[in-house]
Amino acid sequence: MTQFKFHRLFAAAAAGLMVLGATASHALAQEMDPEELIARADTNGDGDISWEEVTALRSDSFDRLDRNDDGVVSSDDSPARPFAARFNEALERLQVDFDADRDGQITKDEMMDAPAPAFENGDVNGDGILTAEEMAALRASVPTQ
Repeated sequence: MTQFKFHRLFAAAAAGLMVLGATASHALAQEMDPEELIARADTNGDGDISWEEVTALRSDSFDRLDRNDDGVVSSDDSPARPFAARFNEALERLQVDFDADRDGQITKDEMMDAPAPAFENGDVNGDGILTAEEMAALRASVPTQ
């Protein structure tokens, strides 16, 4: 495996961890293809993930999850069967990290203001950008199951 592919693979997994919160993102990172994760987070294609890209992805994710456009993500946004169970499981994971007031709904402000511990810990130089090297180091520090 080339060094470039190695960095892209680990960067993809780290992207999933930092975009969401700790609980939801761990499960999502296990379910999604690493290349898909990096492509979703690295919107300008430079191989790095900026905080602006993270917040843009969070905003886009909120808009897609708020299926009924009522300004909150809740069980009311659940699709019809057979997808309802999977949506509700994902919603429970998201609520752990994003439902700050624990009212069973996630507002856009809650999603945008939630901490991203993986991003914050991975950004060792504090410049608001996770480089491929920082993402690889972050991914290497996450225990595998």
